[in-house]
Amino acid sequence: SAVAAQTAVTVETVKAHKRLAREEVARANYSRFMPEYVVKQLLENPDSFRLGGINQTITVLFADIRGFTTLSEHENPEKVVRLLNRYFTAMSEIIFEFGGTLDKYIGDGLMAIFGAPTATPDDPKHALQSAVAMQKRLLILNKELRDDGFPEVQMGIGLHTGEATIGYIGSEKRSEYTAIGDTVNLAARLEANALGGQILISDTTAKLCENLFPMIAHKPLTVKNRLQPVSLFEVEWI
Repeated sequence: SAVAAQTAVTVETVKAHKRLAREEVARANYSRFMPEYVVKQLLENPDSFRLGGINQTITVLFADIRGFTTLSEHENPEKVVRLLNRYFTAMSEIIFEFGGTLDKYIGDGLMAIFGAPTATPDDPKHALQSAVAMQKRLLILNKELRDDGFPEVQMGIGLHTGEATIGYIGSEKRSEYTAIGDTVNLAARLEANALGGQILISDTTAKLCENLFPMIAHKPLTVKNRLQPVSLFEVEWI
């Protein structure tokens, strides 16, 4: 009986260690893309997230370095990688700080989602606050880059709020948590039209962030697959 009891204790101990190890690996993986409070909730209650494809209102943020192709053609590849790593580290920290989920890095750009997996009424405001903080952080980062012999960079940002399909998308062997739909496409188009230092947002996001920052109305943007031009605003963040 004593041996059986000791064996049972040993087995439970091993199981506990394995469970903790799996949780630690999961925490490390999720923490690369989600803020800490979301990771904690996900580990404590996995069933609280309806993953696998749901329609949800989110705010999508796209950010991209302007003129990066030209920069990379004239710089050492290792130096370019170091620059990108410093840039992504700084911008990702800000996204997490405001409760956003890092969807993916796209070359020299990134996509972030505010309102998934968990949604709040303040998601559009948090997304815009994140965009402003990112532009301000880039001013400091550029000084650091210049002091270390790197070229300065500029960034354009686009934001749009709307309904999108959220979930794990991909194949059986590889999938990623992401958002797809017209909301994502429009946010990407706004970012593509933003000059270095600009933050362009749709009228939908602007209405939800009223009085948060000064805004300048721009000429409506004609977007593919949309019958009506999209009203947009530039955020004054300086």
